[in-house]
Amino acid sequence: MGDLGLDVHLVGRDVPLAAPGEVYRALVTELAGSDDVLGAVITSHKVALLREAGDLVDWLDPLAAECGEVNALRRGAGGLAGFARDPVSVGRVVDEIWPDGEQVVCLGAGGSAIALGRHLLARPVPRARLVFADRSSAAGRHLQAVLGPWAESRRVRLEVHLGAGPWDHLVVSGPAGTLVVNATGLGKDGPGSPLSPIVEFPPVAVIWDLNYRGDLAMLRQARRAHAGLVVHDGWHLFCHGWAAALGPILDLSNQVDTAGRFAELAAPLRAQPEVGR
Repeated sequence: MGDLGLDVHLVGRDVPLAAPGEVYRALVTELAGSDDVLGAVITSHKVALLREAGDLVDWLDPLAAECGEVNALRRGAGGLAGFARDPVSVGRVVDEIWPDGEQVVCLGAGGSAIALGRHLLARPVPRARLVFADRSSAAGRHLQAVLGPWAESRRVRLEVHLGAGPWDHLVVSGPAGTLVVNATGLGKDGPGSPLSPIVEFPPVAVIWDLNYRGDLAMLRQARRAHAGLVVHDGWHLFCHGWAAALGPILDLSNQVDTAGRFAELAAPLRAQPEVGR
C-alpha cells in the first residue's frame, strides 16, 4: 500500500476449508457494517462465499453473476459490490504462457478453473477441447452450468470428469502442446499431486500449477518427465490476481503494471525459486 501511495492497511481474515455458511455470512455482514473498511479481496472460497452470502451483496458485475463467484468486494454508498476478477487475472497469464494450442486438461473445477475456461471460451478463436476433472460433483455441476452454454455456442468440446483421481488418462489423452493445469489445491492446501508417479505428459505440453507455494508436487513430476515441457508455477497469477482484485476496490488504473510491481517487491520473500523452462 505504501508503494501505491495509499494510507490503507491490509487485515487478514482466515476462513478454514469447508467452513459453515454462517461464517461467510458473518464476515460479509461485518464488512457491510464497517465504516472504516473499503472492501475485501477474497483469495479462497470465492464460489462458497457467493453461494452462502450472495443475498447480502447488493450488486454483482456481469462476470460475478455469470461465474457464480466473487473475489473482490467493494463497500460504497450503494452497499456492497461484488466482482469476479479471476477471469481477468487468469486470462492475462494464460495469454502470456499459452497463446496457442488446441486442448486444455484442467485438474480441478473450482473458481480458478471456471475463470480459465470462461476466458478461453471468449477468445476470438476458442480451443477445440476443454477437459476438467474434480472429485466434487457439486463443483463439476457448477462448472458445467457456467461453461456449458458458452461451449455449445462456440462449438467447443467440453468434458467434465468426476472421481477421486489420479487423472493420468486425461493428461495423456491430450495432443502435443496441450495445456495441463493443476487447479486442485494439491501441492499447497494439501500434499501430493492429482497425478500418479508414473504419469506421462503430452510432448511439448505447457504444465501450469496454479499454486505458488507448497511442495508443488506436479511441477516436480513434469520436470522429471522429459525435455520439451514448459513448466510454470502460480507466482505470476498470484501477483496478477492481487492487482486485478484490488483494482475495483482502490480504483487502480493500470493493473498489469501494478502486478509487475507487486512481483518485483515480493520477489525477495519467495520461498520457492521461480519455475521456468
